[in-house]
Amino acid sequence: MATKEKKTITITNKIAETLKQDINYGKIAAGEAIIERKIAEQFHASNIPVREALRILEGEGFILHKKFSGYSVRKINPEEMMELYDIITFLSGQLLSRGIPRYTELTYHRFRTLIEEMDKSKDTDNSVSLLIQFAEAAYAPAGLKYSLELAMQILNRNSPSIQGMVEKIYKGTIPTRFQRQFMELCQKKETKKAIEIWIDEFEQMTKGFVAIISDYKP
Repeated sequence: MATKEKKTITITNKIAETLKQDINYGKIAAGEAIIERKIAEQFHASNIPVREALRILEGEGFILHKKFSGYSVRKINPEEMMELYDIITFLSGQLLSRGIPRYTELTYHRFRTLIEEMDKSKDTDNSVSLLIQFAEAAYAPAGLKYSLELAMQILNRNSPSIQGMVEKIYKGTIPTRFQRQFMELCQKKETKKAIEIWIDEFEQMTKGFVAIISDYKP
């Protein structure tokens, strides 16, 4: 009996963690329905661990349950978006202030490669993926594992909103003026200015997100 219970808990946790990652990285979009039967088929599991996993995600705020409608990925509202902006601003300040002085030629090579790919990209999904990769390349040299992980979770979880903004404002192509300016300031050792324009860019992006989700309904 104990073995069966342990196996159920393991399957439940596996389902919950996998779904959480899929939501965080935009594989399951905000508002998308979560179908119990499909989840059970995907993990070759019974309905019991699937339901337990969905309850875990509901308790952690990843999904919502409505009577007669079932589960769906929770949409973010404007107030929550501004809260996330405050968090990412704090994390960016920490990561960049420690990371920029540690940038090497390899870091700048990575920046240039990503900028060139962004200039060529005509696909929204690819453009947003490159934008998030640029952020990770800028943050990683700080060596702050948990701050980096949290910052990337926030960015990846909001990739659908970023995609919507890029499609609406830029028609799928991201201008790289900001990335070039940031890299130039870093090379000149003007760390403070580099961080300032980074934070300003996030503020402008957040305003774009809020405009897109302003019609949010819980």
